[in-house]
Amino acid sequence: MRNARIFLFLFLVIFFGQAVGAQLQEPEARMDMKNLIRRERFDLILPQAMRNNKIDMWIHLSEGSNIDFGSDGYFIFTDRGGNRIERAVFGWDYEIKDPEIFDIISGEIPEASAAQSRFYGLRKFVSERNPKHIAVDLNNISHNNYLELVDELGDTYAKRMVSADNLVIDFLSQRVLSELVLYSQILMVATEMINKAFDTIEPGVTTLKDIAVWLRDSKIPLAYGLDAHTSLGNPFVRHADGHEDNQNDYIIKRGDLVGIGESNSLGNFNAHTFGIGYVLREGESSIPPEVQKIWEHGLKVREILRTNIKVGRTARETLDILIRELEKAGYYYNPVDEYDRNADPEKTQVHLDLHAMGRLDIPRISPLSQDWALDLKIPLYHTFCFEYMVHMPMPEWAPGKHLYILLHDGVVVTERGIEFPYPPINKIRLIR
Repeated sequence: MRNARIFLFLFLVIFFGQAVGAQLQEPEARMDMKNLIRRERFDLILPQAMRNNKIDMWIHLSEGSNIDFGSDGYFIFTDRGGNRIERAVFGWDYEIKDPEIFDIISGEIPEASAAQSRFYGLRKFVSERNPKHIAVDLNNISHNNYLELVDELGDTYAKRMVSADNLVIDFLSQRVLSELVLYSQILMVATEMINKAFDTIEPGVTTLKDIAVWLRDSKIPLAYGLDAHTSLGNPFVRHADGHEDNQNDYIIKRGDLVGIGESNSLGNFNAHTFGIGYVLREGESSIPPEVQKIWEHGLKVREILRTNIKVGRTARETLDILIRELEKAGYYYNPVDEYDRNADPEKTQVHLDLHAMGRLDIPRISPLSQDWALDLKIPLYHTFCFEYMVHMPMPEWAPGKHLYILLHDGVVVTERGIEFPYPPINKIRLIR
């Protein structure tokens, strides 16, 4: 029954994702998608985020138009009761992408002259609403703007200012359904690009740099209506001694395990994934036993991760659980992505970096995470990746020699646990 639900979920996301991909080829459709995401986030996520953090008013400065706010300028979100948060935008210099989303646009606060603060008239606006807690993005505001804001608010309301950090994290880390559909589409486009990049490899001729250039110049994302894309740390070959060639003039040869990753985006929402290819040696028709063995380790680790990540746990609690389960399964947990020559040579080593995908890199289930971010809870519909590295000892080759693969599957955590919004990598690609 569970498999049937997962299949249905996957089918619906892929079906609608393909439909969205076809529609996004038109500029108007891309804007409609951005507007839909923005409206849904303001309608469904913003009220919950503000009330969970006991915030009556949020003053946010944006120094550039983006998918979250749709304009430049500064925004004031006020909780005046009911199901909707009042939305105002002031001091904007760019076109408002979706004016209907706002209740107030600029006019109710007089335009400031060159000699006046950009916040001129704000005190009257705030006093009419009389908020008890005013959240301000203290990490996203210049010192001069901060001083001008404090001066304009006056002592009474300036004393009610609090950091918006937790509110921003809550608002940006949560997802609406339209974002999950977009997430699925971005991952499928990235997967298509990776598969076609593998097709370009000619053993003994193609360099890693050739593949990187091909990815950079590919028009595939634009054909699906996505924005410009970047390749993240790829393509690469990690050698048996631990040395890595990455996007350089290394010529791919037979017997190499090649990793290729690709990232795409729409607005400031992005996602990326990886593929693994093995270059067959002369006379080989399938991957050799040692490569098959490390791939099986990769699948086993994937299942351990999938089974033990749940909504509501902190990243720290989750990381501790995953380390314990990996060690229980016979693996050596390695806090760095580098083969540990002092570890048990009989144990395969696993490194974890389960970072978010979307806007923020948090919560991040990883030893690389900032300490405070490890204490953040995993929200419902959190979009992140199973990024993990497997180092399998090969002592029969020589002391310290090992095989290495990197897996990077985009996933979503739902009420049921971990679900894939696109078909994840299920085999090592053979390159003839």
